[in-house]
Amino acid sequence: MTGLGTDGLVSYAGPGAWEQRIHVEPVWGTHVVLDLRAPVLTTGIDSIVDDAVAYLHQVDAWFSTYRADTPITMYRNGLLEEFRLPSIVRTVLDACAGARALTDGVFDPWAVRGGVDPSGYVKGWAAGVVADLLVVCGVPNVCVNASGDIACRGFQSPGELWTVGITNPYDTQSVIRAVTVPDGWAVATSGLYERGSHIANTVTGDFGVHYDSATVVGPDAGLADALATACLVEGPTCNRWFVGLPEWSVYLVKDGRAEFFGPAFT
Repeated sequence: MTGLGTDGLVSYAGPGAWEQRIHVEPVWGTHVVLDLRAPVLTTGIDSIVDDAVAYLHQVDAWFSTYRADTPITMYRNGLLEEFRLPSIVRTVLDACAGARALTDGVFDPWAVRGGVDPSGYVKGWAAGVVADLLVVCGVPNVCVNASGDIACRGFQSPGELWTVGITNPYDTQSVIRAVTVPDGWAVATSGLYERGSHIANTVTGDFGVHYDSATVVGPDAGLADALATACLVEGPTCNRWFVGLPEWSVYLVKDGRAEFFGPAFT
């Protein structure tokens, strides 16, 4: 078993004869884990990993709100007009607007203090983009763990899809539930046990949340990231957001009890 989670998720490495390459990159104020597997890892794997790492840092150069030189910071400070933002930043903001509409404003990067902050979408989105980049470069089986936002491609071992464990929010050394992740899908979790009360309720303005942890499984890593945070805050009525997302699944924990819905948990 290989523990890869840093914010609520761990990834299990099943038995098999595949070659494996793991890289842990400090970025975005956390660590991103790249887990690459294949019967034989392609020639030039070091260069492929270097390109993936470079993209992670490029994401930081676009979206970090802790740097004065990023487009998102300049936009927040009124120093850069929206139409002058890089196209990738505008695309992510458009996706955030879609997540805001889906969650009835519970996920709202425009309502946070200091100006628009898409971080609650970007981490998952970037994990998915990097996973796709690695596949295009010739690594068919990939798990990218961006501090609990996990994007999976291919298999973890011959014939076995990636399996991700949801960490027990009351004992981070144990797993409360495991979930099998289809090729191309993602798992995102949101909770307070790593960073304490850091999630603002954009409706009430306080830092109160309903659940102790919320995990979302779906085919869009960025949206999964946003929905996990929104579910944590919203409470049981979050189920209305998934009426039009029948393939998606949610696992919610409160006061030692779990509630869940969707095909991943049935």
